[in-house]
Amino acid sequence: MSAPKKVLKEGFLVKKGHKRTNWRTRWFVLSEDSIAYYKQRTDSLPAGVVELRGCSVVSPCTQYANKKGFVFLLTNQGGHELLMQASTDAEREAWAKALGDAIVECDRSKEDVEVSGSSAQNGINYQELIQAMQDPDAGITLGTHKVDDTTVYKDCFTGAQVITWLVDWAFAETRERALEIGTKLLTQAQLQPMTCSLDNATCRKIFVDDEEALYRFSSLNMSNLRNVLDSSDSSSSDSDSEEKLSRKPKEDLPAKSFKGHGGKVVKQGFLLKRGHVRHTWKARLFVLWDEPAYLQYYRGSKAGEEKPLGEIPLHKCVVGAQEAQEKSDVTVKNKARQNLFSVTTKKGRVYVFQARTPEERNDWMKAIVSPISVGKH
Repeated sequence: MSAPKKVLKEGFLVKKGHKRTNWRTRWFVLSEDSIAYYKQRTDSLPAGVVELRGCSVVSPCTQYANKKGFVFLLTNQGGHELLMQASTDAEREAWAKALGDAIVECDRSKEDVEVSGSSAQNGINYQELIQAMQDPDAGITLGTHKVDDTTVYKDCFTGAQVITWLVDWAFAETRERALEIGTKLLTQAQLQPMTCSLDNATCRKIFVDDEEALYRFSSLNMSNLRNVLDSSDSSSSDSDSEEKLSRKPKEDLPAKSFKGHGGKVVKQGFLLKRGHVRHTWKARLFVLWDEPAYLQYYRGSKAGEEKPLGEIPLHKCVVGAQEAQEKSDVTVKNKARQNLFSVTTKKGRVYVFQARTPEERNDWMKAIVSPISVGKH
């Protein structure tokens, strides 16, 4: 007799039916390799079971953002979808995280079980890398791909996109190194293969640099995509979504800093920022203020509501590009990071940033210098 499965999480959720497409309350039980749902909590047999291997979870589900809140989506290898609705944001995120963690552990290759997803190898923290790849503004662009007349994959990306992103953001010096990183993310089950020219077993162990090979995140938290959630039209194009993300009207900006300064917003946008202690690189939303001049940076989910992660005073600071390159080379193991610049405060603290293009870097440097000059008069 087999041992009972370990229960990771259980509770009531509202489930969308597959045939009648109505929403009914069901009792859900999440175990290490599956999630089952019951019509009644006391039922001994489940009404349905979904095996977690090869699944992915997306939270929240954007097409139900306005009609039904707190909905998240589980998709299996065959493309079949299970839509579930929680009662609160916190409950939805708790279920999505538990599902995502279970999927990763269920799919993790035996040879990589001893490797923690959050441990840094070869200078890369893979857990933080996945977070950067999912950044709504600087991460990999998600899209809908039609493979044939009947098969459509949502919220996915090509292998070539991953390789290009890793090289552009200097997480990999070469495309060969990017392939190694992609393969590591596959064996850690952080990425799920959807289509591949190789056989299924090989696809789960070898990342393919190909426009035809499609992948998705095992666990995708879309809570940061605030502007996308403003529309319930699931048929909108990828370019429309990107445009919404890039448009940030002034009323969405914080009315004042958390230290109570006044002034006006000079510039805002996403940059990679190097950490001071662990020297990891994370995408942050930066807001530049004048009178007095200072930079605030946020996680980027709700800049108008969330508290800034930090503030950089710009009075009598020094802005430069060459200095950033020199200081960065010491801490990122000679990776050829491009478009770097630094801000050294009056007290000597150095902040190092990376822009996407040389033009973007120059724009930021000029914008930072501008309010400094204004403050001197």
